[in-house]
Amino acid sequence: MIYRRQRQQYLFAGILAVIAVVNILFFFILNRPARMEYARLEESITQLRAQASANKVFFDKLEKTSTQLDRFDKDKSNLLMKHLIHRDSGYSQIVSTLESLLQKTNVKSTRIGYTPDPTPHAGINTVAVTIPLEGNYSNIVKFIREVENSQTFFLITAITLSSGGGTTPAPNAVNASSGNVSLSLALETYFYQ
Repeated sequence: MIYRRQRQQYLFAGILAVIAVVNILFFFILNRPARMEYARLEESITQLRAQASANKVFFDKLEKTSTQLDRFDKDKSNLLMKHLIHRDSGYSQIVSTLESLLQKTNVKSTRIGYTPDPTPHAGINTVAVTIPLEGNYSNIVKFIREVENSQTFFLITAITLSSGGGTTPAPNAVNASSGNVSLSLALETYFYQ
């Protein structure tokens, strides 16, 4: 009976050992995928955090760009109102501005030519102005400075020296007898609509 009881105990201990081994195997079988999934989730969380910080930087840049675009519209309207002329009153204002600069600097001009570009670009029309000038060198330099510092936006695109008066052209566009300089000044100005 002791032998039988001992045998039952061994059998019971064997069953318990088998159950323990099966439980340990189940633990490793179920735990390993869970750990791998946990490691994958941690890596995914790290990547998402990095992506979130990159998106935050990108979003901040977009906000800054949006603010700059808002400022651009204000700056554009300030430029248009302050330095450019409305198309309706443009020609008369340019003529009066240039005539006053000519009188102020004591420079003579025979005939000012205006060539408008009929096609507007970004709501702005270009007008090319050609001014033949004759006068003292210092007065012409003063005229050019006045044009550059004018409230109306003028862009000097070319300066072409020409003869200094009379029928024969002077070699350096300076009339030796009068000390005058003759040149043709090409300008551009812009009208807004």
